Amino acid sequence: MIKEWYVQLLILILVWLILTLLKKRFFRKQLKNFKRLDVMSLFLLIAIHFLSQDVMGLSIIPFLICGLSAYGLIMTILYALMEGQILYKKFLIKFWRVADILFLGTYCVLLIFKIVSFFN
Repeated sequence: MIKEWYVQLLILILVWLILTLLKKRFFRKQLKNFKRLDVMSLFLLIAIHFLSQDVMGLSIIPFLICGLSAYGLIMTILYALMEGQILYKKFLIKFWRVADILFLGTYCVLLIFKIVSFFN
């Protein structure tokens, strides 16, 4: 049941709404820098796994992890060369934001492929 694209989309929307409600109602002052997409990345990875298996027949999670690893290595080398040191907080925030965008973009592309193949 969770392997169906419309159930995954519904779960992602529900999680997004629950996180929005929690942030606005209960944790307004404590979580000023809280980004819902940071929490959604775990759910997006699970959805990407099932959706990519359904669309292409294989999971693209290893390819995403390999690409993120290469990006992290390049980013580390550039920080070391340009600034002379690696600022971990700055590095982790940039790395995680790029991972969020990559996961969301990958999920959207796979979802579009699945919807188009669903109606054909």
